[in-house]
Amino acid sequence: MRKRLCSVLLCLAMAAVMLAGCGSKEKSEDSAPDADTSDTNELVMGVSSSVTNLNKHLESMKEGWLMLGALYDELYMKTESETRYYLADSVEVSDDGMTVTLKLKDKLKWHDGEAITADDIMFTLDVNADPDNGAGYANAVYIGDKPVAYKKMDDLTVQITLPEPSASYVTILGRLPLLPAHVYGNDTDIKAHSEENLKGIGSGPYKLKAFKSGEYLELERFDDYYGDRPSIDKVVYKVIPDTSAQEVALQKGEINFMEVYSQTAADMYKGDKDITVHTFPEGRVNYLACNKFSDTFSDPKVKEAIYAALDREEIVKGAYGADMGTAANTIFSNATQYYDKDIKGYEQDTGKAEKLVKETGLDGKTLKLVYNQDRAFMKETALIVQQQLKDVGIRLEVEGMESNGFFDRVFGDASDYDLYFNGYGAFGDPDEVISGMFDGTWGINLEVSDEQMDLWKQGRAAADDTVRAGIYKELQEKAIEDMSVYPIAYPNYVFAASSSLQGVDELRTNPVFEDYTKLSFQ
Repeated sequence: MRKRLCSVLLCLAMAAVMLAGCGSKEKSEDSAPDADTSDTNELVMGVSSSVTNLNKHLESMKEGWLMLGALYDELYMKTESETRYYLADSVEVSDDGMTVTLKLKDKLKWHDGEAITADDIMFTLDVNADPDNGAGYANAVYIGDKPVAYKKMDDLTVQITLPEPSASYVTILGRLPLLPAHVYGNDTDIKAHSEENLKGIGSGPYKLKAFKSGEYLELERFDDYYGDRPSIDKVVYKVIPDTSAQEVALQKGEINFMEVYSQTAADMYKGDKDITVHTFPEGRVNYLACNKFSDTFSDPKVKEAIYAALDREEIVKGAYGADMGTAANTIFSNATQYYDKDIKGYEQDTGKAEKLVKETGLDGKTLKLVYNQDRAFMKETALIVQQQLKDVGIRLEVEGMESNGFFDRVFGDASDYDLYFNGYGAFGDPDEVISGMFDGTWGINLEVSDEQMDLWKQGRAAADDTVRAGIYKELQEKAIEDMSVYPIAYPNYVFAASSSLQGVDELRTNPVFEDYTKLSFQ
């Protein structure tokens, strides 16, 4: 079970920039939705790839989470500063932190009109406790490899007992999208229910109107929604794999939202009164890591030399651009709870790097760096790093690889390369989204000291926010001392939308949008 949980979390960490493949199953109307947005009250979002089913528990890729966001509501969203309640009416934690009591709002309805009850919470937890059905929220039913216990208290209330303290569990639970038990006949083998997975019976402000995998997903307002009535009539996700074609569609008014992937594209829209570019922290860390299986790093001063040679500000300026990312200073992102912006991070010292290059014999050696050629900014970053290392006497060979081959290589025990670039999701609670990178859970080969491992455990167990903040500040500093990775950039999520679209900046979450009822057209 722990292995399954690890693979799910790793997949989610990779998902922020990977694209889901297009499938062939469909539940559709014969005609595509109206493509002209000029005279209709509809949000048409261009996306690069398509979901193949409408069950959010079977979807781990970025595009899928975007497309299914309006179909399913969270229970609640907990941040450092507040808890925003959606399906849940309340969540209470016992004084010892071991018991969580979750209560739903009354008179909630699924899109087919059936009541949402505690039975649906129980079913959803059961689904994720099943190790063989592909469900993606196992961290709601396991703390590490230990299962939580849960029981129905009444028609709206479920009580959950934790096997050990976990300060992040309440945050994790809030993001659990409920599944309708009646649609699946209480059968937790959700993979076997291909027809039901295409029904899209959800709890959000919009319900399914039409879906053709690989082409579009069309949603219409759900009139029995418990929350504020959405002011936008329809939300359409139109699959346009080619970025240039998306740009044309946006300019012609065929879509009114698209993600922006380059500074050049962002600059193109500036000054256009009909289009506004929005920039959110993506909640991700792109980093450089050393291959611990390479003999090159038998001398720790080699890693020290490489880190001293790099200038992350210059890398981000050259590879990303002003809108697409900011220089990273810690292993936490600028959208991670307890992130400390005042920690200095690594600083370039070319004199020190040149000295260490000579001491370690690097000046007579060629190192090899591999990167994922399917990820944005990686090639550009590799070329800048190659030059910065050359400036201190280190020769670097760079190799781009397709995604599958890249991950097989860097998460195995290959010793025929020295350095690699990668990234991980880091939006929200650090114990939920980052700890697996550094505590061995995800099977990633990083050098982590016993002291850092202990700080991860302390942060997980601490219930008091002030105490946790102190632990995570120390942990961020310790990761720098360990030289576990070299954080390079915090990418931004950048999108262009019709200037008439209002409310997009109210809740800055990724993937957008957390609450579609906040959106409207001017």
